[in-house]
Amino acid sequence: MALRIEKMASEAVGIAHENGKTVLVRGALPGEIVECRAIESKPAYTIAEVVGVIEPSPMRLEPRCPYYGSCGGCDFQIVSEKDSAAIKKDILVDNLSRIGKREDIPVDIPVHYGSFCSYRHRARFHVDVSSLKTGFLGRRSSRIVEIESCPVISSKLNELLSERKTLLKAGRDAMFSNRVDRATGYAEVSAFEGDDAISLGNEEVSITVGGIHYHVNANVFFQSNPSLLPALLDFVKDNAEGESIMDLYSGVGTFSALFEGSGKRVYAVEKSKGCLGLSKKNAPSALSFTADVALWGRKSGRHVDTVIVDPPRTGLSPDALSLILSWKPERIIYVSCNSSTLSRDVGKMEGYSIAKAAVFDFYPGTGHDESALVLDRT
Repeated sequence: MALRIEKMASEAVGIAHENGKTVLVRGALPGEIVECRAIESKPAYTIAEVVGVIEPSPMRLEPRCPYYGSCGGCDFQIVSEKDSAAIKKDILVDNLSRIGKREDIPVDIPVHYGSFCSYRHRARFHVDVSSLKTGFLGRRSSRIVEIESCPVISSKLNELLSERKTLLKAGRDAMFSNRVDRATGYAEVSAFEGDDAISLGNEEVSITVGGIHYHVNANVFFQSNPSLLPALLDFVKDNAEGESIMDLYSGVGTFSALFEGSGKRVYAVEKSKGCLGLSKKNAPSALSFTADVALWGRKSGRHVDTVIVDPPRTGLSPDALSLILSWKPERIIYVSCNSSTLSRDVGKMEGYSIAKAAVFDFYPGTGHDESALVLDRT
């Protein structure tokens, strides 16, 4: 079927309509007319993929990776870094308006982006110990795509791909430790490149970002794009007000560490004990708590000036959102990797106005977006 793409939605998916039904088209750009085929049909919408471009967008580029289309790692290598960030800003604005029903969306929303090449310092490799294959999973498949060199990961991580011996050994260790993708049976090897070494699992490494030395390992979450992370750190630090700050879903203390030596009272709340152990090294003066945010919040009842939240893709649970609003903080800084759930949550924040917004395209070449809002109590 030939469709004209009307706009883009979350995950950088094109939106079109056929006989009154919404069609979500992967691999398309706004304004294009594309030939596509349906790959999944739902009662309310159809998922399709592009098989040919009839009228291309001026933004469209040829993918820069020879494995594009077969490897499942990247799904949006069809635009430049600048256009990718601009599209993701438009998606954020649309979601805030359509899902969040917000009318106070800032007119000027800065976008931050960097190079597509070698930006990732974090990867998860798949290893088939029986066939000695290493690489990434194929797109929408359970097969391993063997890759000699990946353009988006760092040079040191690429060395792991090329030499393979280290990955195979780590894969065998992962099998014994039951770190296996249950859907495929392959061993999963997480890798993170620090300043001087690579972590394959729980080995601790340090990485310097914005002048801060962070302790991390490959089994915890830390932003994989260290060249762009300082822009987000500056956004959070510059907009945190008052003497008391609550850092919810604090992870390894990425944001809590910003306030070391400031004299501010910082509460770091993180469910994962592994993350919180590293957080105590990264932000030793913060008051750290290992707990589910919603459960901990019921007991706290503390006054707080600024609440920083960086929840998982599912966003805030109803209980967590209700508790945050009950504290009546003067300011909420909401960092999100999913502008749909961000918009859903912000749509429920009555009594708060959006003061600032920004987009951080941490993952160029993919449909993933990252954004941050500052909300002030009115």
